Amino acid sequence: MMRTDDSSLSWILSSSDRSKVRLPGTDRARDPAATLEMAGRAARQVGVTRVADITRLDTIGIPTFQAIRPTARTLAVSQGKGVTPQLAKLSAMMEAVELWHAEQPIPPITTASPRDVIGRLSYDIRDLPLSAPTVLHDGLPLDWVAARSLVDGSETLVPVSMVGFSLVRRTGWNPPVFFASTNGLASGNTLAEGILHALYEVIERDAVTAVMTGGDRGVRVDPRTLGSPVVDELCEMMARARVRLEVRSVPSPTELPCFLARITCDDYPPAFAGFGCHLSSEIALTRAVTEAAQTRLGYVSGARDDLQSDVRDDLASKRRPVPAAEPAAAIPELAAHETLLDDLEDVVKRATVAFSHAPVLVDLTRGDIGVPVVRVLAPGSRVCPEVF
Repeated sequence: MMRTDDSSLSWILSSSDRSKVRLPGTDRARDPAATLEMAGRAARQVGVTRVADITRLDTIGIPTFQAIRPTARTLAVSQGKGVTPQLAKLSAMMEAVELWHAEQPIPPITTASPRDVIGRLSYDIRDLPLSAPTVLHDGLPLDWVAARSLVDGSETLVPVSMVGFSLVRRTGWNPPVFFASTNGLASGNTLAEGILHALYEVIERDAVTAVMTGGDRGVRVDPRTLGSPVVDELCEMMARARVRLEVRSVPSPTELPCFLARITCDDYPPAFAGFGCHLSSEIALTRAVTEAAQTRLGYVSGARDDLQSDVRDDLASKRRPVPAAEPAAAIPELAAHETLLDDLEDVVKRATVAFSHAPVLVDLTRGDIGVPVVRVLAPGSRVCPEVF
């Protein structure tokens, strides 16, 4: 166990981060009832008008919910999944709350070129995800916002356009500079919990991007070898619905468990994928499988704004064919720590080594909404245009 009284992350900690609530398929700082109360209050404030249970639109039965926010500047429909209906409902509402925070205007603290602020940066600006093409150069004026290193809390700057996100049509001159996405946007019961969620997403998408751009596609694994009752039940649900499940362990430079779950069936031919990353192999695998089911339900419901008009398996088209006789390997169990603080210290160290830069944090939390929301950037990590 790491000590928690002299942590370099003490500036973001709450008392809840010195323990954790273990739930089916996830770890949290507080019990779901307390989170549901917080999320429900915040959801109303950000414009969520309805939360819908769409689980029974499909035959699988993995709980999936949608939070409807008609005035959104990004997606009007946010989705959430979980092992239980309560966790799925929370997931949908929290995603809507996160997106609302990213949509709000972020006033810059300065406008300057990278050359003028280089002494205030803890990373190489070209290690941020760039648009293709990009007009970034050392003399380009950029708006900047304050951020802090997750290694030592030191102050740095990040471009405003890497923090906020909106699909509203902009006017005037908007040169292509950085690749805009929601990667690293997350919320939680506490700042530490939100940062963990954000880091897991950044690490997961780095691994997925490597696969989608022709990198090592990992190995096929048998989810039942994990010996997890939660994962076994998810596999049973897939089997009862006559849905084929293929799981691959995807390599990550952080050496964290990252999984790709792909589902297909004869009744609904398109293939749908889900991904998951976590210190715990069980939680990473649960996230991947439930996300695959959520993705499929998104198309069944037809309510999302970002559905592709021609559903296809993009990942399969970009990878080498998998031999039918490829054996499924056993999954080694990696367990998380006893506290969220210890989890966060571990993941920050792994990300720093893997990406050669300390991850940086922008706190988007607003007191009037009351939900900790963060944006985490990991210079040196990868994300591809297929990722929203």
